[in-house]
Amino acid sequence: MPTILKKINTKKNVETLRTAMIKSGTENGLNHPTTIKLSQNLDKLLNEYTLIFSN
Repeated sequence: MPTILKKINTKKNVETLRTAMIKSGTENGLNHPTTIKLSQNLDKLLNEYTLIFSN
C-alpha cells in the first residue's frame, strides 16, 4: 500500500509535468519533440498515479 507521502509526491509531479508540457506546447508547438516527450512522460506518470490512488 502506497504511503501518503508517495501519493502527495506523485500528485505534485503530475502537476509539475503537466505545467511543463503546456508551456512547451504553447512555446514550441504540439508536434515539437520536447512537447511530445513531456506528454509521453506525463502519460506514464498518470498511469502510476491511477494505480496508486485506486488502492
